Amino acid sequence: MAAMVLFAAPLQAQQIVDPGFDSVGRGWPLAADAREHGEVGPEFSFGPDSDFGGTARGGDVPPGVTPLPVDLFTTEDFYQDKALWSDPRYFRCNSPIGIEAESGAVGNPLIVGNDPSTAAWGHCDRDYPREAIVSPYPFETAQQHYEALLAETKQRGGPAKPAYEDIADWTGFYLRPSTTPGNEYWYRGHHNQIPTLLSLLTPEYQQRMVQQAYHEGHGHAQWPSQYCWPEGFMRRWHESAVREHQIIATPEVVQILAGVARNFITNIYVGREFEMDGAVPRLGAQVPRWYGETIGFWDGDTLITWTSNIQGWMVHGMFEYSNRMQTVEIYTPMRDESGEFLGLNHEAIFYDPEALVEPVRIVRNLMKRSGVGEGDPYTFIECVQTIYPIDGVATPVTPGNVIEYEVPDMYGRPWAHIWEQHFEQGMQRPEPSEDIFSFE
Repeated sequence: MAAMVLFAAPLQAQQIVDPGFDSVGRGWPLAADAREHGEVGPEFSFGPDSDFGGTARGGDVPPGVTPLPVDLFTTEDFYQDKALWSDPRYFRCNSPIGIEAESGAVGNPLIVGNDPSTAAWGHCDRDYPREAIVSPYPFETAQQHYEALLAETKQRGGPAKPAYEDIADWTGFYLRPSTTPGNEYWYRGHHNQIPTLLSLLTPEYQQRMVQQAYHEGHGHAQWPSQYCWPEGFMRRWHESAVREHQIIATPEVVQILAGVARNFITNIYVGREFEMDGAVPRLGAQVPRWYGETIGFWDGDTLITWTSNIQGWMVHGMFEYSNRMQTVEIYTPMRDESGEFLGLNHEAIFYDPEALVEPVRIVRNLMKRSGVGEGDPYTFIECVQTIYPIDGVATPVTPGNVIEYEVPDMYGRPWAHIWEQHFEQGMQRPEPSEDIFSFE
């Protein structure tokens, strides 16, 4: 247990837990601390008195910055600007959250008079480093990673299912990760320049992310939660998609509930093995699941999991992912110097050979608020659609009105279909070609 002591200050940032030994695939330190990297901005604001977090607005250019001849907010065809996508100035040095803020998709709009050329600038001298995003581990697949951790655990005398009393502290309510003080992690989208995120992606998914940035920056946001579409697997890590977590832990099954517009239900089946005869590892039928299927094993009171059979989808403000997405996740108890349980350090490594050029990692803390015997219970969410895409615009529709509605193809990028049908007339979508980034 002493190896699982994190630190006396329970709400430090997303620093990794030292497992107490040299592991082949868990607990390696982060290359950078997000708290030490300022937010790229321009920050979205929620009120007339909120501070502007960018460097220039209203069509002005920051001092010392030479703008490009054309950028995301002045272009007539972003597809033809591919050579510029690797330059932060093409996005006016905006973070993903900053792009969403420009047209008022979150907070107050920064664009003036619906004129995209007036879009605000973020901080061109800020960025969270790429080396702190990519996985430090030497594995090419989730299967290799999971099997290496399992072999390591066997060498140490495990795995063995703990007694109920040994994991009783796990069961309870956990604070919303995005609002826990100091709980900064890159996937929240505040600390990244867009080109840094694009450098993680294959050419097809680079194009998809720039397409999304363009339309969100021009007021054409298509968020699945607006229409009660599925949220998708990666939204578990998005700051706006999940509130407090409820965790119920047993030696055989651990269940994690969370959500805002939709319910996220993660069932971790301890000791089970995947069927390996399909397109991807799976537990049930050869049908992708919106939130995947998850197996795991215990190393002491640390839970190590493997998720596969995920339905590819989108995350507004972040990159899309494919049906080949898989994760290895490590949930490690955090305790203070007296041994009191504080919460769970959640380390997740993402493998997607279709979307990602190399695996990436997210580390965050789930800080326990209380047991399940106190406070408000988990509220199950039933999403009732009241907003519909009318002429490509997300529009509230009141009861009694009759509208023309095209049933979306949920497996055919319905958000992109709306954009291409209504807002890309005259643009030329090229076939994906070579990567615009090189790190040799």
